[in-house]
Amino acid sequence: MRSRLVRYAHLVVFTFLAAGLLFLTGCPGETPQAKKPATVAAHADEDDHDDHDGHGHHHHHAAKGPHDGALVAIGEEDAHLEFVLDAGSGKLTAYVLDGEAEKPLPIKQANLQLSYSLTKISGIEEGSDDIPDDVLVLALEAVAPAPDGTAAEFAGQADTLKGCEKFSAVLTTVNVGDKSFKNVSFKYPEGNEEEHHH
Repeated sequence: MRSRLVRYAHLVVFTFLAAGLLFLTGCPGETPQAKKPATVAAHADEDDHDDHDGHGHHHHHAAKGPHDGALVAIGEEDAHLEFVLDAGSGKLTAYVLDGEAEKPLPIKQANLQLSYSLTKISGIEEGSDDIPDDVLVLALEAVAPAPDGTAAEFAGQADTLKGCEKFSAVLTTVNVGDKSFKNVSFKYPEGNEEEHHH
């Protein structure tokens, strides 16, 4: 009888130990996964980049916008502007997109003032009001604004942009909701996504 109790006690203790070890090590689905094979290395790099800030939630950073234009991040994922240049006519269009750079995000602004140069614009700090005198200025007017004055598309034309493949620019001011962002710099066609997220 005593031997039976000892075996029963051992069985109970062993069961609790096994359950405790399983609890401490986690569920089988939570064990570390092996590295992805080389055939999907590009996707692995994207996944690593999406969690670059270490706070665990997923960010989507598109390389190009829905119109295949240059993406310019505004603030900390507050919005994006996508710039598309028709080099034949010199027409520059800016689409205002959400933080994921996927959906239109109307803003209440009559136009976007763009200071640009066919060479590099330097010496302008974000938030500064100082724009060098030797740069060109282009006003991108709201296209088909809503009755409340909001628009998600702005456009303007400049002869200096005809035949142009690249330029550097500073967006003087853009208002997103109740926030105002000044002197957002970018290059076309690269945008500022690389600089903004690294």
